[in-house]
Amino acid sequence: MRKVVYLSYEVADHPIGMKVLRSVRKKKGKQLAIIVDGPNILRKELGIDLEEIRRLAEEEGRIRVATVVLDRKAPEKLVEAVVNAGFRAIISTGKVEVDLTIAAMDAIYNEKIDSLVLVARSAAYMPIVHRAKEEGKEVIVIGAEPGFSTALKKAADLYISLPSSLPEDLTQPKGYEEH
Repeated sequence: MRKVVYLSYEVADHPIGMKVLRSVRKKKGKQLAIIVDGPNILRKELGIDLEEIRRLAEEEGRIRVATVVLDRKAPEKLVEAVVNAGFRAIISTGKVEVDLTIAAMDAIYNEKIDSLVLVARSAAYMPIVHRAKEEGKEVIVIGAEPGFSTALKKAADLYISLPSSLPEDLTQPKGYEEH
């Protein structure tokens, strides 16, 4: 059963001449957690913008958690750009996959989160997708070619393939021809 909460306001005249805000009920959207695999998504050659990821996610609901997991070699300018885009930067001192999994599990077991938005390309994150779905969370996967896992796309409730800034001939596998 889904809860519906309404949250806008209307202005009404108060007996002593003051303007008073009265709450008016409005439908509550999905609550999202965005988890980004920084080293595999925020690559210069892909040209993916966090603002675009945020915009796409906001079309699906309200963002409550926005996290980018980076490796310890991430340049200070990248960390600054992540923070300026409104995301929390987690600098992994070990394997990025481990810290991303911890951030994803926190979101999966957060009762306030309805949907997990996983921004990644690797099939290595399939167990996260399966666990989120087992726990009743909707899973949205955002990724880009080359290397956007078909299995990851198929396992998600919704997937979004971002355009890459790579030339088209480099994003298609060798021997690939359109018919």
